[in-house]
Amino acid sequence: MGSTASDELIGTWVTGWAGARGYESRHEGRVHAALRHDTSGDWEYVIYEPSNEELVAVAETLHKHPKRRLTAFASETSSLVEAARAAGLTVVNAAEVLMVTDMSGHDVEEPRPADGFAFQIERDNTHAYVSIHPVDNPDIVAASGHVSAVDGFAIFDRIITAPDFRRRGLGSLTMRALVSLALEHDVEEGLLIASVDGQQLYQYLGWTNLGNVVLFEGKQEA
Repeated sequence: MGSTASDELIGTWVTGWAGARGYESRHEGRVHAALRHDTSGDWEYVIYEPSNEELVAVAETLHKHPKRRLTAFASETSSLVEAARAAGLTVVNAAEVLMVTDMSGHDVEEPRPADGFAFQIERDNTHAYVSIHPVDNPDIVAASGHVSAVDGFAIFDRIITAPDFRRRGLGSLTMRALVSLALEHDVEEGLLIASVDGQQLYQYLGWTNLGNVVLFEGKQEA
């Protein structure tokens, strides 16, 4: 095992990420895309190690469609950012990373909820959603997350702990519940994009970095 980042891997991630969120997705050559109907209402392009020519082409499209964005995966970001800016793109976020884990190293037992909390689990074929709620106030979502199984990979997404419930281990508990659901399918490795806040947790849980993630948009009119 031990995947390295590649266009094929990024395409798999897009399929799982889009599926978990209910987005329409497309794969046209090296350009993957998802229709973010719940946020921008437009397409987000996803490219692994984009060339200068690809950056120029995407910049032209983003300038015509200001709500569209580009997510680029790269092992080294300074030259990517420099080339993207030269093509007319601006950086929205350059602090996230793509992470991977060997699923066989994770606990297969379904975890027990923490005292005073209860799990809610929803399944839809290869997708699953876990949320944790206080027993005395089930309308509140203390923590939640999604996972999708695609081509031997478990793609984890939107692992969120509400501010009032942090530092109680609920993020780790959510991940363990999602892992147990993912292992109901034939998955060998897990993938996720981690924010700065999440990277320490995932490293603690045995995840390793595969590369950097940079989100771009077209130059906005003043």
